[in-house]
Amino acid sequence: MPSELLKGLRLLDLTDEKGALCGKMFADLGAEVIKVEPPGGCSTRRIPPYLEDKVGPDHCLYSIAYHAGKKSVTANLDTADGRALVADLAAKSDFFVESHPLGYLDSIGLGYDALAKKNPRLIYASITPFGDSGPGKYYAWADIITWAAGGMMYLMGEEGKPPIQMSLPQAGLHAGGEAAIAMMLAHYPRQIDGLGQRIVVNMQACIVWTLMNEQAMPFLHGNHLSRTGIFVGSADARRKMVYECKDGHISILIAGGTTFGNSTKALIEWMRENGFGSDWMRTKDWVSWVPGVFMKMTDQDHKEIDDLETTIQRFLMTMTKHEIYTQGLKRRIFLAPVANVADVASDDQLKARDFWTQVPHNTIGRTLTFPGPFAKLSATPIGSTTRAPRIGEHTDEIYRAILGLTPDRLNKLRAAGSI
Repeated sequence: MPSELLKGLRLLDLTDEKGALCGKMFADLGAEVIKVEPPGGCSTRRIPPYLEDKVGPDHCLYSIAYHAGKKSVTANLDTADGRALVADLAAKSDFFVESHPLGYLDSIGLGYDALAKKNPRLIYASITPFGDSGPGKYYAWADIITWAAGGMMYLMGEEGKPPIQMSLPQAGLHAGGEAAIAMMLAHYPRQIDGLGQRIVVNMQACIVWTLMNEQAMPFLHGNHLSRTGIFVGSADARRKMVYECKDGHISILIAGGTTFGNSTKALIEWMRENGFGSDWMRTKDWVSWVPGVFMKMTDQDHKEIDDLETTIQRFLMTMTKHEIYTQGLKRRIFLAPVANVADVASDDQLKARDFWTQVPHNTIGRTLTFPGPFAKLSATPIGSTTRAPRIGEHTDEIYRAILGLTPDRLNKLRAAGSI
């Protein structure tokens, strides 16, 4: 059953990959989400890869994932009738999210000011690469540009080598998520005074917020993070974080102190039981060992850590991820298997939480497994999703039900290329 959380609210989704997740989140929460796309389909219908390698909008995995739960109507914004249809829908909607080039919708009468005159309650979110002011407001966008301009790309890659691109394009996912949150924040005061407002999401700023602890490094430690690949920490306190094992990789942090010291001791004891390690590892007081991840280590510290990391690597290569994780839990060691997609799909914890849901896709003749709700709500649970719509699948239904268009009028609009 659909969620009751946003039941009765309507969102118009005019985004591409810079904001597709926003509408998906609203649909998951029970809002009626109407995806407005050109007659030939949105660009998100042409993003590879494709299910079963069948190139086409119905097999595009991006649209299958991020348009699930939405309805689709077509409107040609190059025509006056197409623009009028969107304006009429906006007059009967609660939310409007778009990611067109800055100023485009204003130029065709679909900007916030024009739509708010007819619908003062409208909450209107624009997802932009660099905001709507300043010298960069008209800069072009690509995922790699956003990660570079936001600062995070500086940290991606190996020490001493150039920065690398984020492997999975996701700047638009950050922006879409932030747009959804911002619109819900704006919904609260609207409940009080009945007025909507305009929201501008800056994708560059969204990426800046992913820097997390890097922002505090100059103030707390007098330096900044750099590219370290599988390592963590500064050059003066570098530790290996990812190790190979029989069937993949394991993440472990070797550190001392009251937080990590006992974990390190437990790992060393486990290695000792299996014939790995040196006497100094077992006799060292790891709880009193003070260097943190970002605090300078002595030459002796570096020598010992290099020896320990080499030993750990040889030890872990004797076991699988599952064997290591099982023992790690028993021995209370800070470690985790680096899960691949297959591991996530078969994860016992996700199964126990009924995370996965089955969504029938009659457009492709099979049922697909989808991630389930991102949160469990006791009184108003997030409902199950429906399949992604075909291009314009709900055009006649929406325009007739919401705008009162007749079949004859729809036929004429279609013949004129307006829908």
